[in-house]
This record gives sequence, structure tokens and C-alpha cells, in this order.
Amino acid sequence: MDMNKDALFRGEFEVIKDLVAALPDGVAAKRECDKVIDKNGPAKTGGTGIKQLRENIAESKLSYEIMDDAAQVFLKSKIMDNIHKYFYLIAFTAYMRQAAELARSAVSDEDKAKNSLTGGKTAIPGDQLKVNKTFVTFMEEHAVLRGMVEAGKGKLQWERDIPAAALANLESLAATDFKANLGKIIHDIYQTAHTMFSDMPQGDHKKRAKYRFASKTLMRILPNNLKAEVEGLIEKKSITLDLYEILGQCTWGQGLTKA
Repeated sequence: MDMNKDALFRGEFEVIKDLVAALPDGVAAKRECDKVIDKNGPAKTGGTGIKQLRENIAESKLSYEIMDDAAQVFLKSKIMDNIHKYFYLIAFTAYMRQAAELARSAVSDEDKAKNSLTGGKTAIPGDQLKVNKTFVTFMEEHAVLRGMVEAGKGKLQWERDIPAAALANLESLAATDFKANLGKIIHDIYQTAHTMFSDMPQGDHKKRAKYRFASKTLMRILPNNLKAEVEGLIEKKSITLDLYEILGQCTWGQGLTKA
């Protein structure tokens, strides 16, 4: 695994870090599991070309912010499901490492002598190694792991945080005189978006991400009376969480809720 890659691509999700800390030899178990996952990656990186689970999670996460609401629901479920798989693959690797050590320890000195190698190591034939407990038993011994993955697989930063100073400025403009300051509010929202998404390449994905951010941010800072009105219309499916639809309702569409 390339340690120079982003933490997401290295599989350093919060719940995975919790798992590694909870297992007796968690760092080694994750490292060994990652080797197998890398081997299943694309052919251009030396894998078999099937699927690189760890990086697939990271790529899906990066795609999340540019998707529409319906796609986000599906993608969020997929990301959480794959983190769940990754978690259990590492746990299973820890189990197999433990089982291998227990199996080696259970071999008699006589059998070890018969299968000794130059250098002092012993090569015990696979059919002579016995697994003393099942993975289910291992998980029962580490029962906290089941709750850990269920509670932690969704603990990702699903949206970018707006800088506190930018949010305070927008909230102040909205609270002072929302309609009079509306032009300035939209300008400042897009100026903030331009800074926040500067890491993304130019193109439709970036435009979509900025537009979604503008829609959600405007909704966030609406005065309470307008927010309740817009939320009611969204719930009735009269409008959607879309920047222009929200702007329309906040300007010329005030009578729509009564229609």
C-alpha cells in the first residue's frame, strides 16, 4: 500500500482505527489484510483486476458530494456496506493469525522435529494444522466489535464544513434584512464555495458540487418563517431542495403555500 496516498485511500476510517486499536495485533492484521486487498486491485497496480475494496470506498466517498439526493442515498448505503466488509475482513485476518499461532503451538515436539527447516523454522503440512475455534467464537470473545462496526461505519464527514467566519457572515446578512441582502448572500455563498471546492478540477462535477452547496447553505440560513414555509413545500414535494426553487419561493412565490 502506498503510504503517500490520502488517509481515505489507506483505509484509515475512524471505525477501522478503532478496530485496529481494539485487536491484540490490530496493526499487523490490517497490514496483512491490505496486502490481500491490494492483490485484488486493478491490473495496472499489480493486482488481479477484480476490485480494490479499500480504494473503492475512498473513490465512492469522493463522488458522494457531486451526486444528486437520490444517488447520494444509494452511494451512502454502498460506502457503509463496504466499510462493514472491510471491518470484518480485518477482524477475520486477526482471527486467522491467532488460529495459525495456536495451531503451531499445538503441534508436538516430535512433529516439529520431523518438519524442521534449515534456519530453525518449521514447515507443518496444512492437513496437520487444526483450527481450534471458529470465527463465530472469536467474535463472541470480542463482542464489542459487532456494536463498534454498526455504530461507526457511518461516521464519515459526508459534507464539507463551511468555514465558521463565512457562515457567521451569511447568518448576519440573513438576519439583518434577508430580502434586501439576498444578492450579497448569493454572491458570498458562491465565493465561499469557490474557495471550499478549489481542490476539485474544473468541469461539471465541480459546478454540481458548488450548486448543491449553495442550495443547502441558503436553506440553512433562511429566516425561521421562510425556512418553515420552504420545508413544508419540500415535504409536500411542491418544490425540491434546489437553489432556484428556494429563491423563487422566497421572492415571488410567497403565496404558493396557500394555494
